[in-house]
Amino acid sequence: MAAEARYLVLVSGALSNVPQLTPNEVRKLFLGVVLVKDGQRIEPLLNATEPLLNEVFLQKIIFMSGDNYQRQLNARIAATGDPRPQEYSDRWQLISALRTRPGSVSFMWNKDVRVQTGLKVIQELWQTPLE
Repeated sequence: MAAEARYLVLVSGALSNVPQLTPNEVRKLFLGVVLVKDGQRIEPLLNATEPLLNEVFLQKIIFMSGDNYQRQLNARIAATGDPRPQEYSDRWQLISALRTRPGSVSFMWNKDVRVQTGLKVIQELWQTPLE
Protein backbone atom coordinates (compact mmCIF):
# COMPACT_ATOMS: atom_id res chain seq x y z
CA MET A 1 0.00 0.00 0.00
CA ALA A 2 1.40 3.40 -0.99
CA ALA A 3 1.89 6.02 1.68
CA GLU A 4 -0.66 8.83 1.65
CA ALA A 5 0.74 12.28 0.97
CA ARG A 6 0.77 14.62 3.96
CA TYR A 7 -0.27 18.19 3.36
CA LEU A 8 0.97 21.09 5.47
CA VAL A 9 -1.72 23.77 5.40
CA LEU A 10 -2.28 27.31 6.64
CA VAL A 11 -5.42 27.45 8.80
CA SER A 12 -7.65 30.00 10.50
CA GLY A 13 -10.92 30.04 12.37
CA ALA A 14 -13.90 29.04 10.24
CA LEU A 15 -15.47 32.49 10.60
CA SER A 16 -12.34 34.45 9.75
CA ASN A 17 -11.83 36.01 6.34
CA VAL A 18 -8.05 35.80 6.12
CA PRO A 19 -7.03 36.00 2.44
CA GLN A 20 -4.51 33.70 0.78
CA LEU A 21 -0.91 34.73 1.47
CA THR A 22 2.11 34.47 -0.77
CA PRO A 23 4.88 32.10 0.37
CA ASN A 24 6.99 35.19 1.13
CA GLU A 25 4.20 36.72 3.25
CA VAL A 26 3.85 33.49 5.24
CA ARG A 27 7.60 33.40 5.80
CA LYS A 28 7.80 37.04 6.90
CA LEU A 29 4.72 36.72 9.09
CA PHE A 30 6.22 33.86 11.13
CA LEU A 31 9.54 35.73 11.32
CA GLY A 32 7.76 38.49 13.25
CA VAL A 33 7.04 40.97 10.44
CA VAL A 34 3.72 42.77 10.98
CA LEU A 35 1.43 41.94 8.05
CA VAL A 36 -1.76 43.79 7.13
CA LYS A 37 -3.59 42.38 4.11
CA ASP A 38 -6.95 43.55 2.77
CA GLY A 39 -7.14 45.93 5.74
CA GLN A 40 -6.78 43.13 8.28
CA ARG A 41 -3.82 42.49 10.56
CA ILE A 42 -2.76 38.86 10.28
CA GLU A 43 -1.59 37.28 13.54
CA PRO A 44 0.71 34.22 13.40
CA LEU A 45 0.24 31.51 16.01
CA LEU A 46 3.14 29.04 16.21
CA ASN A 47 2.01 25.44 16.34
CA ALA A 48 4.50 23.70 18.65
CA THR A 49 2.24 20.72 19.36
CA GLU A 50 4.21 18.22 17.28
CA PRO A 51 8.01 18.28 16.75
CA LEU A 52 7.89 16.84 13.20
CA LEU A 53 5.26 19.36 12.08
CA ASN A 54 7.30 22.25 13.48
CA GLU A 55 10.50 20.94 11.87
CA VAL A 56 8.84 20.52 8.46
CA PHE A 57 7.34 24.02 8.70
CA LEU A 58 10.68 25.60 9.57
CA GLN A 59 12.63 23.69 6.89
CA LYS A 60 10.15 23.76 3.99
CA ILE A 61 8.38 27.09 4.55
CA ILE A 62 10.76 29.29 6.57
CA PHE A 63 13.94 27.65 5.15
CA MET A 64 15.73 27.63 8.51
CA SER A 65 16.74 25.27 11.29
CA GLY A 66 15.02 25.72 14.63
CA ASP A 67 18.06 27.41 16.20
CA ASN A 68 18.58 29.76 13.26
CA TYR A 69 14.86 30.62 13.26
CA GLN A 70 14.97 31.54 16.98
CA ARG A 71 18.09 33.71 16.42
CA GLN A 72 16.51 35.53 13.46
CA LEU A 73 13.22 36.00 15.30
CA ASN A 74 14.93 37.29 18.46
CA ALA A 75 17.08 39.74 16.46
CA ARG A 76 14.06 41.02 14.54
CA ILE A 77 11.91 41.45 17.66
CA ALA A 78 14.76 43.22 19.48
CA ALA A 79 15.33 45.58 16.54
CA THR A 80 11.69 46.47 15.84
CA GLY A 81 9.82 45.90 19.10
CA ASP A 82 7.12 44.06 17.12
CA PRO A 83 5.31 41.31 19.02
CA ARG A 84 6.72 37.78 18.98
CA PRO A 85 4.40 35.18 17.43
CA GLN A 86 2.58 33.41 20.26
CA GLU A 87 3.59 29.77 20.58
CA TYR A 88 1.18 26.98 21.48
CA SER A 89 2.29 23.58 22.73
CA ASP A 90 -1.28 22.60 23.67
CA ARG A 91 -3.36 21.65 20.64
CA TRP A 92 -6.72 22.65 22.18
CA GLN A 93 -5.47 26.09 23.25
CA LEU A 94 -4.20 26.66 19.70
CA ILE A 95 -7.54 25.61 18.16
CA SER A 96 -9.44 27.79 20.64
CA ALA A 97 -7.22 30.81 19.82
CA LEU A 98 -7.71 30.27 16.07
CA ARG A 99 -11.49 30.09 16.52
CA THR A 100 -11.76 33.21 18.70
CA ARG A 101 -9.07 35.58 17.38
CA PRO A 102 -10.00 37.10 14.00
CA GLY A 103 -7.02 37.34 11.68
CA SER A 104 -5.06 34.60 13.44
CA VAL A 105 -3.41 31.85 11.38
CA SER A 106 -1.34 28.77 12.09
CA PHE A 107 -0.13 25.65 10.31
CA MET A 108 -1.25 22.02 10.68
CA TRP A 109 -1.39 18.76 8.83
CA ASN A 110 -4.50 18.73 6.63
CA LYS A 111 -5.70 15.48 8.24
CA ASP A 112 -5.81 17.25 11.63
CA VAL A 113 -7.93 20.12 10.27
CA ARG A 114 -10.46 17.74 8.70
CA VAL A 115 -11.42 16.30 12.10
CA GLN A 116 -11.72 19.74 13.72
CA THR A 117 -14.83 21.90 13.66
CA GLY A 118 -14.41 25.64 13.71
CA LEU A 119 -11.28 25.70 11.54
CA LYS A 120 -10.75 26.14 7.82
CA VAL A 121 -7.85 25.70 5.44
CA ILE A 122 -6.71 28.93 3.83
CA GLN A 123 -4.17 27.28 1.56
CA GLU A 124 -1.81 24.37 1.11
CA LEU A 125 1.78 25.25 2.02
CA TRP A 126 3.63 22.01 1.22
CA GLN A 127 3.05 18.32 0.61
CA THR A 128 5.23 15.30 1.19
CA PRO A 129 6.52 13.77 -2.01
CA LEU A 130 4.76 10.51 -2.87
CA GLU A 131 6.90 7.38 -2.94
